Amino acid sequence: MKRKRSGAWVGVAISLAALLVGCAVLAQRVHAFNRDHPRNTPYFFVLDLTSFLYHDRQVQIVDRLDDKGVGFVEISYDQDVAAIPVGVPSLHPLPGLARHEDWLRVMFVAPPAEGQSYESFVQAINKGEIEPRLVLVSRHLNPGIDESRFGLEVDSSSRERGETMRKRWTFGFLELLPQGGFRQWSRTFPESQRSYERRVLAANRAGEPKPDRNPDELAEDSWEWHAALHVIPSGKAPNRTFQHDALIAAGWSLPVASLGVIGLLISLALALAPTREQTWNRKA
Repeated sequence: MKRKRSGAWVGVAISLAALLVGCAVLAQRVHAFNRDHPRNTPYFFVLDLTSFLYHDRQVQIVDRLDDKGVGFVEISYDQDVAAIPVGVPSLHPLPGLARHEDWLRVMFVAPPAEGQSYESFVQAINKGEIEPRLVLVSRHLNPGIDESRFGLEVDSSSRERGETMRKRWTFGFLELLPQGGFRQWSRTFPESQRSYERRVLAANRAGEPKPDRNPDELAEDSWEWHAALHVIPSGKAPNRTFQHDALIAAGWSLPVASLGVIGLLISLALALAPTREQTWNRKA
């Protein structure tokens, strides 16, 4: 029994050493990765106004809708006019932009200064100390019906009536330029890694070249990605691939640290478990 206990304590020592070494190397590699690849996530300030000034030019946002809430939102920027088709029609004539909160946001966006808090970012906007970009972000459901599926394809995980598959969503971006005029473009919902790997496997089986991802899809961690999150329902955000995070630099340190934790728990359980004699004495 003493030999077994001594072996368990040796396992504790080895596991603890593996855990400490793995964690130390992991921390160093994560720190080095974050230092060499700083993540500059932008700040967003959402506006609820339908009339305001931007670079001394008047901005007006007006609804052009029918009685079913279908139509478009018209944006006037000085002498220029643009229109955004309604992404999610609403029958409720709510004031301002509240009627479109399911699919539309008007927001200022800018990268924060180093160490700048969100509160100081908002104060800097109000004081005119920074010049953020002004962007309208919209979400649009299935742009068309796939006749081969009879229009019945829906997201089975959704509890919302009529919610189309999120992979068919598109996102519109309308930027008001400081010199006047607009810049308008769109992005698609990013294809999941599992779906892309299925396409790669199918191409390999057919002897075809490796397929490319859609160049117009939302790029992970881009400012467009983070802006689109404001118009995506809770629980429907794109899945992360974790291919651009610090863990890709972990290498052997992560599995070694994980094995150290598992080994430490098992070894401690064996080393501290009561002996048979102790168990019998308690029963007696």
